[in-house]
Amino acid sequence: MGSGEWGVGNRECGMRICRVAWRFLILALTIVCAEAVNISRPPLTTPHSPFPTPHPHKVHVSVTNLEFEQPKQMVDIVIRVFTDDLENALSRRAKQAVKIEPATADKDRQFIESVMAYLRSSFELKNKAGRPVILSWEGIEGQSEGQADMIWIFVKGRMPGGFESAQIRNKIFCELFDDQVNIVNAKHQGKQIGLMFESKDDFKTLR
Repeated sequence: MGSGEWGVGNRECGMRICRVAWRFLILALTIVCAEAVNISRPPLTTPHSPFPTPHPHKVHVSVTNLEFEQPKQMVDIVIRVFTDDLENALSRRAKQAVKIEPATADKDRQFIESVMAYLRSSFELKNKAGRPVILSWEGIEGQSEGQADMIWIFVKGRMPGGFESAQIRNKIFCELFDDQVNIVNAKHQGKQIGLMFESKDDFKTLR
């Protein structure tokens, strides 16, 4: 994970960030060791889902980056998640197994609508007037990192006034994992804002 993505500056989150970083270190060492001895493991299931996860991982985290475009008064949002976590979340909602194919997902209207419906239920951004920002689909990209496949989801929305007094709620995958951690980085007028969400958290102010 790039250093920019870890630009979380909130002092109150310092200890929790260290804990997440430690989990990532454990995950990285696990992947390296598994590949070194050519270990092959069967698919596992998440605690709350009957659907197999092809590349199980030990940490449950997402990273969301927000950047405000002053001239257009738009917010660009990039959400990075583990592919199998997104598959499990969508499968629970659809009540059938969902398999993501990154190469074709951006052309699959049903898949796009499913992802946007999930985001509307788990991720919300409000402007300074308290009105929800309506998000629209921009695209999706996938990349394999060792045994942990990642997905980048791109959305955007009109947000006059930028992040001033804006609020955000991020419960992505909290219905799947009690230890889910969602990191949010926001950039506005050269200022970096960092927040961290756990399953117990609700709306937080971007400041």
